[in-house]
Amino acid sequence: MEAIKTKLENLFTGDDTCYIIPVYQRNYSWTSKQCKQLFQDLLSIIETDREHFFGSVVLYHIKHNSWSVIDGQQRLTTVSLIWLAMAKLIKDGVKQAKSTLTDNIHKKFSYESLEDGSIQPRMVHVEKDRNAFAALIEDNEEAFEKDSYITQNFHLFYEWMKNSKYSLVEFYNAIKNLMMVKIEVDTKDKPQLIFESLNSTGLALTDGDKIRNFILMNLEPNLQKAYYKNYWIDIEKYSNYSGNPKDAQGAVTLFVRDYMTAQTNKIPVLRDVYFKFKEFTNHKGLAPEKLLGEMKTYSRYLFEIENAATKSSKLNLILKRLALLEMTVCHPFEFKLLDSFYSKKIDEEELCKVLVVVECYIFRRLICDVPTNALNKIFASLYDSAEKLVQKAIIPYYEAVCYLLTSRNGSGRFPSDKEFMEALATKNIYKMRAKNKIYTFYRLNAGNNAEGDTSVIDKMLPDGNGNVILSIEHVMPQTLNVDWKKSLGGEQKAIRLQEIWEHTIANLTLTGYNSSYSNSSFMTKLTLQTESGLGIGFKYSPLHINEFIKQQTSWGEKQLEARLGEIQREAIEIWKLPISKYKPAIKEAESLTLEDESEDFTNTVFIDCNINGEQLPIKQDENWINAFIGIMKFLYREYKFDIQKIANDDSLTFLQNETTKYQNSVLIFDGVYAYLKSSTAVKIDILKDVFNELSIEQDALVFHIKRIGGNE
Repeated sequence: MEAIKTKLENLFTGDDTCYIIPVYQRNYSWTSKQCKQLFQDLLSIIETDREHFFGSVVLYHIKHNSWSVIDGQQRLTTVSLIWLAMAKLIKDGVKQAKSTLTDNIHKKFSYESLEDGSIQPRMVHVEKDRNAFAALIEDNEEAFEKDSYITQNFHLFYEWMKNSKYSLVEFYNAIKNLMMVKIEVDTKDKPQLIFESLNSTGLALTDGDKIRNFILMNLEPNLQKAYYKNYWIDIEKYSNYSGNPKDAQGAVTLFVRDYMTAQTNKIPVLRDVYFKFKEFTNHKGLAPEKLLGEMKTYSRYLFEIENAATKSSKLNLILKRLALLEMTVCHPFEFKLLDSFYSKKIDEEELCKVLVVVECYIFRRLICDVPTNALNKIFASLYDSAEKLVQKAIIPYYEAVCYLLTSRNGSGRFPSDKEFMEALATKNIYKMRAKNKIYTFYRLNAGNNAEGDTSVIDKMLPDGNGNVILSIEHVMPQTLNVDWKKSLGGEQKAIRLQEIWEHTIANLTLTGYNSSYSNSSFMTKLTLQTESGLGIGFKYSPLHINEFIKQQTSWGEKQLEARLGEIQREAIEIWKLPISKYKPAIKEAESLTLEDESEDFTNTVFIDCNINGEQLPIKQDENWINAFIGIMKFLYREYKFDIQKIANDDSLTFLQNETTKYQNSVLIFDGVYAYLKSSTAVKIDILKDVFNELSIEQDALVFHIKRIGGNE
């Protein structure tokens, strides 16, 4: 086995060099998403004139200049499609090129047989792809196989280069800068076993690994070592803020996603972090050391946030509480806040007030079971939105954050006191995540004392052996014995009370003697002592959360209702709903994306929308049917074949190729129909499905809407 670094174009030289795809390989399967990424890479190469690593290719020598492609057929085929699209653009007179360039392009995807002078493809595909590729080489449009990814991607590159400001010479030279590692194997290397090994489930590079390589790979060796030592080691250490080796795999990827979100106000899909990072760095244009320095700073912010390790004890107390809520979606917002704090744009008091509002917002939503998916978008842009409002309205940053959070509707709402108290009454607190429970009981035990004893948190967290000092106790036990059923008013009433109250906050408390209480009677739990006379019952508890319980002589419906009322009154003070003094003169337009709940679009008027910042040519205040059609027409320019494939797929019902599936289907274009005589929420659901199938991020489509009263 031999591995060498080479330019991709060097693989396509020689009078009769050809690459044969073995029958055990899958068909060509790159989608428009992968093609778009490669095209963006080529544009970047044109603009920077840098080499770009394009992966590896594993080849097995068959005879003379014929090679079997064990791994890498997707890349080789895709570049061949770009050359084919170039040739077609020249032939159609769409793009101009000298005859020498035309000849060179043709020699990349085909060669003249030395035996009979016939034109042969340099890529010999498996049967399903072979005809599609041959039709492109022959430029036989009648034989083009429309359902083949080979044909579809050929058309994509044709259109992209046709509409590009760059010449074919520039694209041709960009391909020359694609570098690959060529690995040649021979018979003793057992090609099939190598293929199986390459495609087995192993420990693949994470996006964090790829990002490290991307930043360091093109540097001089001495700089690589220096930057790795001075920056990257710390980035890895801070990213894995738990210190647990099990969390290390993928920790940098998660951090980089949050870092980019903080920088761009857009959340990359986790599987696309590496590709989005390359786009981000090309756009940002930072030198490697400056980029690494910024990343190291932000990774340190992450460590300080999750470990409550800033220089401010007051701030650390709030961060310690926030960490128990496990809402990592807040990280981008918290990064920007800490950055402003350390650069003295925001003082300690203002920062703490803002984080307390965020804490209340998250906890109220947690108790009310409000879906969390809207939070990604909210916290991605909250910092910058608040800054704009501060400048516009001349108000404190805290006031801006209060207004932006409390003025939201639907899935982004800040639950009211009424909604919060009603949810708190019935919420299954016992089934909450462990850290969320610790947070809840810590805050309730501390009461209105914001500086409450945090040792309660440490006592509820398990030690190295999994043991805890304080645990959650059911006052009315989970298993009711005869005495408990009798005290509750008989078996039927006991069963009813248990169904209503068992795991709710009114029936739960903290104790260090859970195993001693078991399912003992209430009076036993209240007055229990050890053999030595040490009081361990509720009566002797020093915890604030047990004050009401220790004053009771029995436990039943009356006591549960009374304790609930007491906890509710405390809760709306602990997690106080902030009131913003800012009142806009004119109600501002609201922005929503496909990440929001579909119901959030109910009773709204469409104003406008954009996809990845590009404004769509749809009239303001257009109805939602026409807005939907306008969005689909915009997508159709780039995803024509994908959309047609969706419509032709009987297993996917959100788009159709005929009207019989749904009575209220509406023609969008070219034989594609959608169920549009429906509610706005259904239309949004269809768009979500379309974006998912096209692998477009849900937050790429941004709507600006106005809310109205009444029904749709």
